[in-house]
Amino acid sequence: MYILAKYFYDMDTMNMNEQTLQGQNLAITADELRTKLESQEPIMVLDIGDRDRYERGHIPGSACGVCNEEAKKKIMPELPRDIEIVLVGDDEEHTREMASMMYNEGLKAKYLKGGIRTWKWDLTRGTDTDISANDLKELLDVDRELFLLDVRQPEEFAHWSINGSVNIPLNELSKEDSLKKIPKEKEIVTICSHGNRSKVAKYILSRYGYNVKSLEGGLKAWSTAFEYASEEFEIDGHRVGLIQLRRIGKGCMSYIIESDGEAVVIDPVFPIDDYIRIAKDLSAKITGVYDTHQHADHVSAAKALAEEAGAKLYMSSYEEYAFKHSQLFDGDLHKIGSVKMQVIHTPGHTLGSLSFLIGKKMLLTGDTLFLNGVGRPDLRDRAKEFSPVLHDTLHGKILVLPEDVLIFPAHLDGYVKEGELVTARLADVRKSSLLQLAKEEFVRKVVSMVMPTPPHHRQIIAVNKGTNLLGSVAEIHELEMGPNRCSISTSI
Repeated sequence: MYILAKYFYDMDTMNMNEQTLQGQNLAITADELRTKLESQEPIMVLDIGDRDRYERGHIPGSACGVCNEEAKKKIMPELPRDIEIVLVGDDEEHTREMASMMYNEGLKAKYLKGGIRTWKWDLTRGTDTDISANDLKELLDVDRELFLLDVRQPEEFAHWSINGSVNIPLNELSKEDSLKKIPKEKEIVTICSHGNRSKVAKYILSRYGYNVKSLEGGLKAWSTAFEYASEEFEIDGHRVGLIQLRRIGKGCMSYIIESDGEAVVIDPVFPIDDYIRIAKDLSAKITGVYDTHQHADHVSAAKALAEEAGAKLYMSSYEEYAFKHSQLFDGDLHKIGSVKMQVIHTPGHTLGSLSFLIGKKMLLTGDTLFLNGVGRPDLRDRAKEFSPVLHDTLHGKILVLPEDVLIFPAHLDGYVKEGELVTARLADVRKSSLLQLAKEEFVRKVVSMVMPTPPHHRQIIAVNKGTNLLGSVAEIHELEMGPNRCSISTSI
């Protein structure tokens, strides 16, 4: 019965599409398309054929489109209704069906009659040239005059965006009022979640004469791309190298500490290749991998890195993990080459949080203390319990250290140029207003704050605990996607 019903439904759909095509001529010839492309008329050409063929040759000005279920659900509803969209394929059957469907959804869609083989003129080779996350960061570092255009919906933009970007949704992009907001004299970089909508926006704006590129991989790529800073220190008469690895958009920071051919990695994130490569460049062997705490905003790569590098895996003894590891206790001393690293139990953000003091010169604080904030005590839904513990930790274990100790946190809030080290003297960090409050006032203020939590934080905690299995790196990055939400500003 179901099969018959589905058959008649499919037949009705085909008949409806055929009636649509007969009532509205959605076909366009190659000659007509060329005339439109040579005119100033706004038009968008989407090549939804074979990607390899697209790279070998495609109609100049056409974008390589994907017509899968995800595109139908997420991208099609946001396409502008006032621009003609011409679908190009290897033949016309698929493009005809897609054009009919898009037309029925209210889009001004057509298809190239006869497919790409009817195009009699030169084709363009290669793929789109867009801008990578690292290249965009490099341009921002040198104060390049860019106009960052986020084409997601307003609710997505409010959730998370690149600082300084302007939001104009894709479906409003071709409106006169929208175009007036976009400067012709600047380079335009279009932005969305994964780079699909921004690529469409690029082709729309190119037709209007804008110099525009799309952020390759979107905010997901911006969130996961690495940049680095490094410095050498002298501790107890020995040279110690510190490499700070930062996720550009996410703000997560991890560290490689190296001395006399030995290295340890603290708070690593995926992918792990950079840590192994850097250690190799330093001619150092990774002997230990550490997490400061059970993270809630990103998936820890500590276990995977330790296994790959043949290193020992160290985790807090004050937190539960469902996999084999070596436990860390308050007061433990570990050696990195010629220098000592002391483990300090610093609960408050989590009850198991640790900090690592290296030669009374550098303190890696995890998410307990930032340069302009403290760790949130509410991510385990126990803010009233954790807040006084956090105050005791800050004032009894960290702020009592020598004022020249350099603070190295696990997250960055704000902007920093590549190559600049994110650190500050404890004497400067302790001046903030929140850290001046008495315990009762500190707890009252912190408990009263209501802040959005990191996306998927419960699932991430379960993965880091070892009770949920890891997926691929791409799936991990999808899970982590979103802003840094592990801190409370110390200026409140």
